[in-house]
Amino acid sequence: MSLRSGPRPVGFIEPCLPSARSVPPPGRDWLHEIKHDGFRLLARRDGPRVRLFTRNGYDWTERFPLIIAGMARLKVGSCLLDGEAV
Repeated sequence: MSLRSGPRPVGFIEPCLPSARSVPPPGRDWLHEIKHDGFRLLARRDGPRVRLFTRNGYDWTERFPLIIAGMARLKVGSCLLDGEAV
């Protein structure tokens, strides 16, 4: 569910949203993470350009310069990382 109305920025990909469960799924092929109280960010790198989007599509690139610097050091031409800034 997105709270933002109107068009998303160019390059924005709508993230999958997690769902809470009382117990984790069984099996060895699952990855689990602890929920921290941070900001969900989609970090997108296209060549030298790095942008950070909230899950609702707001551009927060200027708010997290250390994340931008880390993304710029990756040895890739392009990528999209979905994570949480805490």
